Amino acid sequence: MVKEGLKLNDLCGAFLDKAMEIYDVPSVALGVMIGDERFTGARGYRNFITKDPIDKNDVYHCASASKMMTAMGIMKLVDEKKIDLDDRLVDLLPYWEMDDKRCRDIKLYQMLCHISGLHDVPVEDWEWKWGDKVVDAESLRNYVVSDEVLKGRMLCEPGKGGFIYSSIAYELLGAVIEEVSGKLFDEFIKENCFRPAGMENTTVLTIERTGGSLELDYIDTLRMAMPHERDSDKNLIMAKYYPYSRQHAPSSTLTTNVEDMLKWGRFNLDRKAFSSETYDKMWQEYAVVPNNGEKMGLGWFMREQEGYHLIGHEGTDIGFRASFWMCPELDMTISVLSNVSAAPVKRISKTLFAELIHSL
Repeated sequence: MVKEGLKLNDLCGAFLDKAMEIYDVPSVALGVMIGDERFTGARGYRNFITKDPIDKNDVYHCASASKMMTAMGIMKLVDEKKIDLDDRLVDLLPYWEMDDKRCRDIKLYQMLCHISGLHDVPVEDWEWKWGDKVVDAESLRNYVVSDEVLKGRMLCEPGKGGFIYSSIAYELLGAVIEEVSGKLFDEFIKENCFRPAGMENTTVLTIERTGGSLELDYIDTLRMAMPHERDSDKNLIMAKYYPYSRQHAPSSTLTTNVEDMLKWGRFNLDRKAFSSETYDKMWQEYAVVPNNGEKMGLGWFMREQEGYHLIGHEGTDIGFRASFWMCPELDMTISVLSNVSAAPVKRISKTLFAELIHSL
């Protein structure tokens, strides 16, 4: 709880105003929860080109923040003893094996914490072929047996090379969820993550929102936050397409708003998804992230700031950035969303956390 005389709404509202003055972004949406106190707000433009203002309830694409949901789905199956963290991937997916036979030793937990040695999407393909607009229900299974996955060379033996980030590992985890549960990935995550948490405006199936269309002009009519990038002169322009392909749902296609992300925070801070023992396994340290001092749990990053321990995930994609962090010691959640490539959402989150700490 903030100090007497200070109101969370006033503090966060003033912070949002300041953030929009400092950072050249189309919009920022912010959600903060400390115990029973909550703030949600937004500043800027949903569509910078038409100058249509953002609303705090508008939906953003959250990119790799999706990996938290996939990890929770896997841990749900672990908690139910349908799979084990030490299970080998090739045993869980009997139809799958890479040309590089080192893949036979990949274990489930290694994929969750990015120490499997699996390669990732090629750098030159950083846009994930969003323009292909893959939407069919079999796309995830088709992707994990595509040449891009099966013919890629592993970067090291599983567990031997330290932290190596791999979104492909998460597509494979999504395929494991489908194989074990007998349900499509998006259906399983909705049933086991979003609905129990009360997240009514959240999905990994973007076409569920759009009636199947991924055309920017149509998405614009739905009042979703629009994706922006910068031209060679650093001017804000509309991105070429909305970043969605169903085959990348386990790693990248979460869409939501800050209100629902606070519900996600409450759901997990209260340890509602499964047993506390399974939460403890998920949030223990498995790897060290190079260069930034963070640690890696099973699908969640962990860091220290101002003497406190935080757990969460970032997301970055063409047109969007997302930052989500929880501090269990303070019963606090901070969610920051923006609709432009390379928006400094993590810096915004860390700055706000420091200000909140000094107000407690």
